[in-house]
Amino acid sequence: MIVSKPSRLHRALFGAFHTTSALALLTLTIPAMAAEADSCFAPLPSAQAEMQARNAQPLVQNLCLRDVHEGRAAVRLPSENGSGDRWGFLDNKGQLVIKPVFDDVGDYHYGTAAVKQQGKWGFIDTTGNWLIQPTYDSVQPFTQSGLAVVTLAGKPQLIDRKGAQAGKAFDELVDEATLTDGVPARLQLSYKSVLLSPDGVRHVATDKMEIVEPFGASGLFIAFDANKGYGIADENLAWRVEPQYSALTLDPRNPAVALAKNADGITLIRADGVQDEQKYLTVSEETGAFWLAKTADGIKLLDNSAAVIATFSEAGASALQVSGDYVLNPSGKEALTVFVPGRKQPLTVPAASQPLGQNTGEFLVLTKGEQKKVNTIVAPSGGMIGGAQNVGWLAQIASAEVIDHRLWLRDEQGDVLNVVDASGKALLNQKSLSAIGDSRIEPLNAGSEPAGAQSPLALIRPDNDSGKAGAGFLRSDGSLQIETKWLDIQPADSSQNVGQFIVRTAGGTGVVDAQGKTLIPLTEDNISPFVNGYALDYLDGKLTAMDHAGKHYGLPDVFELESVGNGWFRYHETAAEGALWGIFDANSQKSISQPAYKSVGNFANNQAEVQMPDGLWGIVDAQGKVLVQPKYAEVKRINAALWLLTQPAVADQSESSTIAEIIGNDTQTRISPVAGLSVTQFSDGRILATSAAGQSWLLDAKGNVQLHEQQTHISALGDWVKLSRQPQQGYLTAQGEWQIQPVPVSEGSAFGQGRALRSTPAGAELIDDKGARIAAMPEGKWVLPTGSAWSVSYDPQDDEPATRYVDSTGKLVLTVQGFASRMTDGHAVLTRADGRKTWIDAQGKPTDGVSFTDLGLPVDGLAFARIDQGYGFIDAQGNFAIPPVFSAVSPFDSAVAVVSTPVMSMMIDKTGKPLARIDKECGISVLYGAGSTRQWPPVMPENCTK
Repeated sequence: MIVSKPSRLHRALFGAFHTTSALALLTLTIPAMAAEADSCFAPLPSAQAEMQARNAQPLVQNLCLRDVHEGRAAVRLPSENGSGDRWGFLDNKGQLVIKPVFDDVGDYHYGTAAVKQQGKWGFIDTTGNWLIQPTYDSVQPFTQSGLAVVTLAGKPQLIDRKGAQAGKAFDELVDEATLTDGVPARLQLSYKSVLLSPDGVRHVATDKMEIVEPFGASGLFIAFDANKGYGIADENLAWRVEPQYSALTLDPRNPAVALAKNADGITLIRADGVQDEQKYLTVSEETGAFWLAKTADGIKLLDNSAAVIATFSEAGASALQVSGDYVLNPSGKEALTVFVPGRKQPLTVPAASQPLGQNTGEFLVLTKGEQKKVNTIVAPSGGMIGGAQNVGWLAQIASAEVIDHRLWLRDEQGDVLNVVDASGKALLNQKSLSAIGDSRIEPLNAGSEPAGAQSPLALIRPDNDSGKAGAGFLRSDGSLQIETKWLDIQPADSSQNVGQFIVRTAGGTGVVDAQGKTLIPLTEDNISPFVNGYALDYLDGKLTAMDHAGKHYGLPDVFELESVGNGWFRYHETAAEGALWGIFDANSQKSISQPAYKSVGNFANNQAEVQMPDGLWGIVDAQGKVLVQPKYAEVKRINAALWLLTQPAVADQSESSTIAEIIGNDTQTRISPVAGLSVTQFSDGRILATSAAGQSWLLDAKGNVQLHEQQTHISALGDWVKLSRQPQQGYLTAQGEWQIQPVPVSEGSAFGQGRALRSTPAGAELIDDKGARIAAMPEGKWVLPTGSAWSVSYDPQDDEPATRYVDSTGKLVLTVQGFASRMTDGHAVLTRADGRKTWIDAQGKPTDGVSFTDLGLPVDGLAFARIDQGYGFIDAQGNFAIPPVFSAVSPFDSAVAVVSTPVMSMMIDKTGKPLARIDKECGISVLYGAGSTRQWPPVMPENCTK
């Protein structure tokens, strides 16, 4: 057996136990050692730093023997049967009163301690007897009210000291409940997220799952688990990729792949939720279709399926060029390599080729030579024109433009040379170009609908100077339809709807469809493009309106007319500046309104928005009757059923403070006036409205409010809707019923001395146990620490750190520079600018001679203090009553404290006399009482000779 040589610190502490005196501690002069992996102390987690400073707790915590609570200290010792460490409890005399039989324990609170045995939690009394058998998955300590929160099968519930349910069962969406001390007891509730699918089905997020954003087109989501990290959830909110990553992000320029980060590297997750097996050191978006990922053996070019397309050295990767979504590798002497989106195999083109330098969308256009003559066109499919083959007309290209996924190529005069489709086919050949001659080729905007082979791609319009007759269509397959009788052709609708076209002939003007079939005979005098369903046309020398069926409607003889939809025309009687608009109904041949409006909006669903001369807007019906009084700064049609009405802003009012409301076509209110109302529309017609204060409404396309749950934030995730119920906080009676109901958007402290602090967006206030205001707090962010007589604020004053105190009446009683702890019994701990700590009294006066690197509040006349790296205890004058030789300490409780060194933990009394110690011997923890009498284990291991 190997026995290590005892340290000087160990010998001195051992001597202190044998002499039962604190004097031996004075012989220690070496600094405290840093905590090791199996040490009995550790620095307090950084997340608790602010709480530690506010409550003046030590910076280092005891581990093997925990701090004393209600005369009991939890201790970790080997089990009696040698099956590993277990937890028990010492009393304040250092005696093991509850044997180490528990897997885990909490501290004592109001005579009970939470303990874990065989994977389940229950509660014991101060003698170790079961009060509540271990049946729960997790528990929180009992509070002063006699209630505790426990969790069973993932559901939190409230119980009394007999284990019976207290109050009503929690809502099924409650994710977490936290109960804190005070009478009444503060209860905080947080809720699971709910997702509403486009078909209206509700999906409840699994335990601890928070949905972040949609991913891909298969109903997946990036999600977060607070305990485990990021993963991918499916449309049923089950984990497709288990939460395990520290970050999971989408590149806004290429969201086809998710980047999952961990300490061991970056993993790519495809849009179908499949993880790539390779780990990368770095990953960066190269184009919308390619990524560069670094490994130890080179840099990989990846596509959006995470497949490796090529591997480069760092120098080779640096030389890569990008044009649109294409990646070019110029390193070859004989050829330029082109990586095409969606293709595993690259193309090769002549070396020294360079991109055209114009926006060519999903096409790649390359040039070569000093004159930069085009030599290659690559289509999205990978089809190629030119390259190694010489195509003469390519050199004539001066400009390129993508319209509806086709590449339009023009020469230096702006004339169309050719059109290339997505497959790489040139649609114009020599024969078709000869047939077109000097006529103009004008592209049509096909919109979002896919074009068939015979759909018009462009109009053929004769040049007025050429004298050549014939107009018609260039179709999507490259075929031509040129009618010699047509003198000209143009889209029939002002929005360039490709379904109908106005054709002019020697005999008159009419309308044809996309196949050239006559819809309105070619006998009209002159037809203007249709606007909102009507065109202007002269009939027998009079201006008339004509619909798409060719029916004529009379119009008034006025200076100017404009169609606003469904037969309504707004008109100016004169050309006078500032002339007002009137309204004429062509269908009924009646005047709806004489000129009275500064503006008239579109007429639909028998309603139109109108603007009065004073600039305010209202709504009128089909008879011109006012439905909504003109008192709004803006009236906006949301859809066929709803209007958004925005009130005029007052001076210096921000956009988020502007009041708006939503009404239906029946003028009934759907959403009452509220500040900062914004609207989002889903692809299925549903509407999400949110206010600046966080209120949310979900309406269907007909304007019915589908969802407006109290304290629930509704947000859009693609076409899904996320329901996030806001956390609640209120106060309970001893029976588990609400004594003070939760207040929306508020935070509160625990009750102490008959009052609590409650903060809302409107400010902070002190309340009594009925929830009534005692006093309003000064402006700022305030907290009421447990055990503190005063509320505390740490808002900087004049850009300098400061602590303010307010008494129980809401009066500001003290402001000090620096960070100070809670005020208890007329004392607080102040941290100065240099990091050293001292005491201040209720007037803010520092205690002379007290300056330490860590400092606690006096308890029974003693306070912990640290000098250099050693903790001890000082008296009221700041003198060490117990020398600073410990690595960790606790405040005194029940006249005892727990202290630790690198080799042991001890319980000491107020004189520094050791009452018990935990030592490490033969690889196990051994408990000794005063005088070094071994209390545990009853028998040392066989291989231990000590």
